[in-house]
Amino acid sequence: MGRKYLLPIDTSENCKRAAKFYSENLHRDDDTIIFLHVIEPNLKANSKNIARKEDSEIYETTSQSQKTVDMGKALGHKYLAWGREAGFDAKAFVRSDSKPGVAIIKAAKELEVDHIIVGSRGLNALGRTLLGSVSSYVIHHSQVPVTVVPCPDEEKPTGSMRRLSLY
Repeated sequence: MGRKYLLPIDTSENCKRAAKFYSENLHRDDDTIIFLHVIEPNLKANSKNIARKEDSEIYETTSQSQKTVDMGKALGHKYLAWGREAGFDAKAFVRSDSKPGVAIIKAAKELEVDHIIVGSRGLNALGRTLLGSVSSYVIHHSQVPVTVVPCPDEEKPTGSMRRLSLY
């Protein structure tokens, strides 16, 4: 019986690199790769205020939400086609959640995956602290192994922080 891998996807090069890493280093013939795109809802108003909005504003918000869902589905189809073209048993899902890390962990449990693969965004320590990190959340909350595919050296951010050397 093969393993199930979960690969969260978006339009970044980091995700492409993670997919390539899976293809070149982890894939076995009986494995399944599951692509997951998490849409973060763009809610400009809470449910109390939406009743007061003009009809055109509501339509615009709904239309924008539908465009986001359609783009997510198209991305899922793109990765699904890539996986199947490579001969993989591939599946794709789109979820909506204001917290992508939480959605990834929930999906991993529901889909009973054996491993999660994420691409690193290459943030420095300050960036991770200020912006938060989906990868970091997944690493700390996953009940299955997580592989973080790093940026190539030329894409890594430079900063004024020195690295600690133990030698």
